[in-house]
Formats: sequence, structure tokens, C-alpha cells
Amino acid sequence: MIKVFAASAFLALGFGTASHGATLDFNEPGVTGIVGSTVINLSNAVLTSDGADFFIGFGFGETNGNGIACGAAADGSCEADWAIDFSTAATNLMFSSFATASGDFVQVMAYLSGGLLGSVDVTTDTLIDFSGFGAIDRLVFDDSSTAAGIGFGDFSFDVATATVPLPATLPLVLFGLGALAVARRRSARAS
Repeated sequence: MIKVFAASAFLALGFGTASHGATLDFNEPGVTGIVGSTVINLSNAVLTSDGADFFIGFGFGETNGNGIACGAAADGSCEADWAIDFSTAATNLMFSSFATASGDFVQVMAYLSGGLLGSVDVTTDTLIDFSGFGAIDRLVFDDSSTAAGIGFGDFSFDVATATVPLPATLPLVLFGLGALAVARRRSARAS
């Protein structure tokens, strides 16, 4: 009887989200400097810019060795708007800004399924922590810089996996099985 209820309790909890440490690796495209493309495909995300090329660079102080990226304006500065669409929603997302100067301003907005979760204004080299926002599937970088612009790197996050739904009838079936087990024991004792 206790085993049946213990199994019921375990199954009733369902299966939560799992996580796997992940990063965005700007080494993947195999290029540095101005990339002649408005789209960059990484293994776990797609970067798109608003009609501008991308800049990918290394040696700006990033700690994970995966480089920095930004939307590049016509003059090569990091002043174009761009976005990151994660292949699978990211949780515990953190990243850093690099190479800021006086006059740089980027609003970074986090989205899930088209809904705005929140935003952070970036004007200095800093750690941007979106871990409190939960699952994020899109970041938008709205650049209003008047200086050389800001690069972003050191992206780290967990990959959110879908929760396996518990069928609505499962608790009823388990309760029924438990009741049958109790009835069986009672009839065995009566014999």
C-alpha cells in the first residue's frame, strides 16, 4: 500500500525542466571582422541584423574565448540593431558587454514567444544578468550609440527542456489501483 502511494506521489510530481550548460560560440562561422552577411547561423542560435553586416571579434576582454558580436553599421562601428533567436529557449542567461565608450547606449530586450519579458539599458562594460526572467527565446539589441558601439559576448545559459505533461486521468487511475489493492488485502484477511 505504501509502495503504491509512494509511486503515485513520484508520478504526480511530473518531470520538471532539465538544464545543460551552453554558450554562444562566435568561432563557429570561422570568420573575424566584418562578416558579409545579415544572418549568422550558430549551432544553438541564429543572429539577424536589421540590414547591416555583423562584426565578430576576439581579444576584447571576453573570458570564455568565444568572441564578441554586434550589428555593424556602414562605417564598421557596432551601431546597428540586431537580434539573437535561440534554437531552444534559454534559462539562466547571462552575458557581458565590451568595448563601450562615452555615448554608447544599447537597450537589450528579452522575449519569450513574442512577449516582452523585460529589458536592460547598457552604457558600460558590464555583466548582463537575465537569469531572473526565466525562459527566453529571443534577445533584441536596440542600438542608439553615438560612439563606436558595444559588442556582446561571454554568453552562458541553460537549455530549457519542455515539461512532460501529466495526463489528467493518471491520478485517478493510480487512486483506483490503490483502492483495489486495499480491497484485495481486506478480502485476503477476511478469508
